[in-house]
Amino acid sequence: LRSSASICGSKVFMESLIGRWVLGAVVVAAAATDLRMRQIPNWLTLPAMAAGLGINSFLGLGFAKALWGVLVALGTFAIFFAIGFMGAGDGKLMGAVGAFVGWPQIATVMVLVAVLGGLAGVVVAWRQGALGQVLRNTAGLIGDMVMLRWRAVKQQSDFRAPGRVRLPYGAVIALGTLVFLLTSPR
Repeated sequence: LRSSASICGSKVFMESLIGRWVLGAVVVAAAATDLRMRQIPNWLTLPAMAAGLGINSFLGLGFAKALWGVLVALGTFAIFFAIGFMGAGDGKLMGAVGAFVGWPQIATVMVLVAVLGGLAGVVVAWRQGALGQVLRNTAGLIGDMVMLRWRAVKQQSDFRAPGRVRLPYGAVIALGTLVFLLTSPR
C-alpha cells in the first residue's frame, strides 16, 4: 500500500511534468508563429488558457490560483495593448502562461520577460542602427507617462506605425517562460 504522502508527491510530480511540457510546447509554437508571421493565433492561446486552468484545477495549484494568474497577466498586458506597446496575441499568450504558472508566479515570469524584452529591444534596435532614436523615444515616453499625457504616449508608442523597430514579443515571452520553467523548483 502506498502512503498518501507518496500519492500526493506523485500527483505534484505529474502536474509539474504535464504542465511544464504543455506550456513549453505552447510558448515554442507561439514564438515560431510570431517570428514567422508576426502574430500569435487565437487557436493556440485560447485553448492553452483552458488547458492551464484545467490541469491546475485537477492536478496542480488549484483553479483560483490559475485564474488569478490569467487575470493578472491579461490585465497587465491589456494596458500595454491599449497604449499600443504590443499586440493582443502577446497578452493572450501571457494569459495562457498565467493559467499554467498561476499567482503569484506569473509576477516573476512577467518581470523576467520584461527584462529579457528590454535586452532584446536594445539588441534589435542596435542591429537596425536605430538605438539612439529608440532611446530618445523611450525617454520621451517616460516623460509623457510621468506628466500623464496619455494621448502623446499612445501616439508615440504605436508599434504598427511605419518605420518603428518591431520586436516579435511572443519569442521573448517564450524565452522568459522557458527560463522560468527550467529554473523554478516547482
